Amino acid sequence: MAQAARPIFHIGFHKTATSWFQAHVYPEATSHEYVDRVLVRQTLLTVSAFGFDAAAARAALGFDGDLPPVICDEDLSGFLHLGRTSSYVAKEIACRLHATAPEAQVVIFVRAQPAMVCSSYQQYLREGGTASLWNYLFPEHARHPGKARPFKLPGFAFAQFDYHGLIAHYDALFGRENVHVILYEDFARDRDATLAHMHETLGLTLGESGPTKAGAVNASYRRGLIPMVRAANLLTRRSVINKQTLLHIPYWYPARKWLFERLNRSALFGARPAVDRMLGARLSEWIRERFWMGNQRLADRLGRDLESLGYPVVPPAAPVERPMPARLRAWLRN
Repeated sequence: MAQAARPIFHIGFHKTATSWFQAHVYPEATSHEYVDRVLVRQTLLTVSAFGFDAAAARAALGFDGDLPPVICDEDLSGFLHLGRTSSYVAKEIACRLHATAPEAQVVIFVRAQPAMVCSSYQQYLREGGTASLWNYLFPEHARHPGKARPFKLPGFAFAQFDYHGLIAHYDALFGRENVHVILYEDFARDRDATLAHMHETLGLTLGESGPTKAGAVNASYRRGLIPMVRAANLLTRRSVINKQTLLHIPYWYPARKWLFERLNRSALFGARPAVDRMLGARLSEWIRERFWMGNQRLADRLGRDLESLGYPVVPPAAPVERPMPARLRAWLRN
């Protein structure tokens, strides 16, 4: 028997099919009222740190309507390219959500960190980024005005994928029984089973037109397109900050996105890059060193074998030092 429907906060993480749920699942719900993302961001994310009013937010988001609301936005788990500040944002947003609706259920999708890192870089390119994978992942190695204060630097931060910390924070706020952690890998393998599980645990019911045949949203760029995308992004200032711009051409940002989305459908540009090939052995081992301990705690919480799904859960045979740029790369940063 499915549970009685209660409000749902689906907070992400980024790159775990959140856009697919926003486009194809929650708008079809008959048990819940899907809340527009623009309203969600205006109500929960753009209000200043000391100007948030939980009662006003509850009224604006429709918590007193006929159907319980379902709120889905990946930025509720932090901002992908904000840097080290992202985890602070995620923690504060959790408190806002609890103040707004302590009776709600929370949905958190997680994904193996090596794949998540590659997918985040792909998203950076889609949003106009121009840096190489190395410079994207380690922005502190570049020269910039805030180098002495790295928390000021917008960009990528590995800390945002320490899932266990944010999950434990939501457990403490909402109660562990109300925090539902779902593996992206399970969803990718069997969408129907994931939706059936959400029906049983959340009371989420969809209309007769099921969404499971809908295509992927924001599919990764093929190998041959990546250098072309980086070059094309030099001609727009949008929309990430940690990038370079040679010339800004108005309206080129949406135009090149439209163009590459269509080129990405063609196998002429090669396969989509494999995670291990994209990262390389050295970086893969460092990521294992970085995340294995938190993933062990996550595996214990879920009672699942995460290693078989690509999650680092065993430490490397020897300590791995943080990757550093080669001498030539370090010299060129000047």
